Amino acid sequence: MAQKPSSPRGRWIPWLFVGGFAVVIAVNTTLIVYASSTFSGLVVEHPYKKGLEYNQTKAQLEAQARLGWRYEVSAVPAADAVMIEMRWVDAGKTPLDGLALDGELQRPVENLPPLRISFEAVGAGRYRSQVQLPKQGAWDLHLTARRGSQEFSAAERLLIR
Repeated sequence: MAQKPSSPRGRWIPWLFVGGFAVVIAVNTTLIVYASSTFSGLVVEHPYKKGLEYNQTKAQLEAQARLGWRYEVSAVPAADAVMIEMRWVDAGKTPLDGLALDGELQRPVENLPPLRISFEAVGAGRYRSQVQLPKQGAWDLHLTARRGSQEFSAAERLLIR
């Protein structure tokens, strides 16, 4: 018996599978290269030590709750900087003046050095700081407020656009 010659119409079918796999491999390679080059990972210094400090942190949070201090924070872009304003009140909603505020801004997903910031009292429980940030986006504000022997620590995520 003689074999039938393959039809020219059916020769492209195997190449269709080869082309499909080539497209999948090209897309996956592109995604892997992009993901590897853009994500630096979360940075936490001394994670074991932070875990051991749990009880101390819990006691500090309970002491802060007894103080009854509350705050509001806002970040407003202004020209080439960001104006961070805080308003502090006590349990009776009386403005808290005379606080010493220490702050630090950190990027949550980049290993940039933290930016130390200082606040100046404006009055009526309000404090301001103008900061020049190297990048827009998410920043974590870590702050400590002190008045006499009383201390209050907090952290807030700020989105700067």
